[in-house]
Order: sequence, then structure tokens, then C-alpha cells
Amino acid sequence: MDIGKRLKKHRNQLGLSQKKLSTHTGISQSFISSIESNKQSPTINTLERICEVLGITIAEFFSKPNNTVPDSFKPLLDNVRQLSPNQRENLINFLKSLNGSKGN
Repeated sequence: MDIGKRLKKHRNQLGLSQKKLSTHTGISQSFISSIESNKQSPTINTLERICEVLGITIAEFFSKPNNTVPDSFKPLLDNVRQLSPNQRENLINFLKSLNGSKGN
């Protein structure tokens, strides 16, 4: 499993430079670079901090890409990934209320 490649992919999807990721996580840019080049491995704690900034869980970080998502949904998913856990919960509740109002 290539942690460095996954980190770089997720970071680039959000348009974050290594420097910005470093600033948001408190992890040095050189260590992030070392992770991405597979010279060093992050601890679980470090990976949790990175995933929090990336807006994903560790499980999502390691999951296989879901290629069944239509391209038209990808911008929506990118926006959802940037929400805080509380904002995601509010969005879920809002969508459930819309679904309920249609009699489903």
C-alpha cells in the first residue's frame, strides 16, 4: 500500500500544497515530503491529523477508489469532503428532511 501516493493524490484533489498542508496540520513540510516520497511512514496520530485536514477518515484514505460515482457528482463530493464533521451531519439531516418531505 503506497501511503505517499495516496497522500499526494488526496492533497492534490483539494488543491493543497505541501506547505499549506503543513500549516494546517502542524506537521513539517519536509516530513510530508518524506511521506509522499515513501522515505518515512506516518504514525496513526500523524495520519489522523492529515486526514482531518483532508476532510476524510483513515478508512476513506485507505479505501479503493469508487469508480461508480458519476462524474457529475464529483464536484459535490469534493465540497462535502471539505465540510467539518458537524457540517456533514447537518447536511445529512437536511437531505433526510428533503427526502422525507417527498413522502419517501
